[in-house]
Amino acid sequence: MANHHELFEAVKDDATKQVIGRLKKGTDLLGGIIDVCRTYDVRAGSFQCIGSLAGVGFMQFEQKEDGTLLYAEPTILHEPAELLAGTGFIGLDEQDELDVHYHGMFLDKRGNLSGGHFLKGENPIAITMEFIIHPVQDAQMRKKPDPDFNIPIFSFSKRGG
Repeated sequence: MANHHELFEAVKDDATKQVIGRLKKGTDLLGGIIDVCRTYDVRAGSFQCIGSLAGVGFMQFEQKEDGTLLYAEPTILHEPAELLAGTGFIGLDEQDELDVHYHGMFLDKRGNLSGGHFLKGENPIAITMEFIIHPVQDAQMRKKPDPDFNIPIFSFSKRGG
C-alpha cells in the first residue's frame, strides 16, 4: 500500500525492502529523502533519483596552489534545472540523526551541464522527483571527522559493531 504523505508518495517493496516513490513540488530533495527514510525506518543505504528542481544548491571541489583539495563556496542557483543522475548515501551524523550525502548532475535552463555535492535545504522540487532507496540491514554508516580534510565523512561498520 502506498503512503500518500504531504511531501511524498512512496511504497515499500516487501521482498527487497526497497522504497520507491516521488517527492512532491516544493519539497527539499535531501530533506524529503530523510523524511521518507524516517517513515520507512531506513537508517543506512543508498538512493538514486531523477526529476526537476526549482533551484539548485551545491558545492564543487577546488584545488589550492599547494595541491590541497577543498570544497569551494556554495553555488545557489535560483532557476529551474533537470536532475539527470545522482547517487546518495544514507546514514547517521555525529549526533545519531539521519543524514544523507548526495552528488548529482543537472542540466540548467540554458542547457549547461553541471553538478557536485548537493546541499540540504537548497534543492526544492519543481514538479516531481522520482527516487528509489536501497536500504542495508546489517551495516551502518556514521559520520566521523576525517583527519585529512577536517570534515565529517561516513565510516562503515557492521550494525551493532
